[in-house]
Amino acid sequence: NSFSKTFAMTGWRIGYVLSPHAAAMAQVMKLQYYVTACGNDAMQRAVLTALREAPDYPSRMVAAFRARRDTMVARLNAMPGVSCHCPEGAFYVFPRVDVPGHSSEDVALAILADGVLCSPGTAFGAAGDGHLRLAYTTSLPNIERGLEIVGATLARLQAGVPIEV
Repeated sequence: NSFSKTFAMTGWRIGYVLSPHAAAMAQVMKLQYYVTACGNDAMQRAVLTALREAPDYPSRMVAAFRARRDTMVARLNAMPGVSCHCPEGAFYVFPRVDVPGHSSEDVALAILADGVLCSPGTAFGAAGDGHLRLAYTTSLPNIERGLEIVGATLARLQAGVPIEV
């Protein structure tokens, strides 16, 4: 498991492994030793503080992320030419976006030029073309504003207006 995601300490990369399989754990411990001896002092203190002072934080964040995800998926699926599966884990969506004549990179750059950052599906391999990756790690009002921009950009591109980047 990971404190990095559970307590929104992204970038700190601190977690743990538990297993009833002693032989497997012996191998994991060898690997861990050569990757890193331990988390630094600041990370360990942050984890301890989170466990002591915010034990309900993960359940509150799950509810917040569920609301953000549901809003994002519903709004994307309401846009013409967009089809978005509802993810069961993570805080990203990977909608299929139909913009004839444009790669997912073209579309992502046009959306960026309009003020919203997303990743082109091709960043995850050739099969990702035609998709975008959008995160719902920001506030619900920011997500709603961002989706307004995404919708307007897609409508403009689908209408044949040239991309200006």
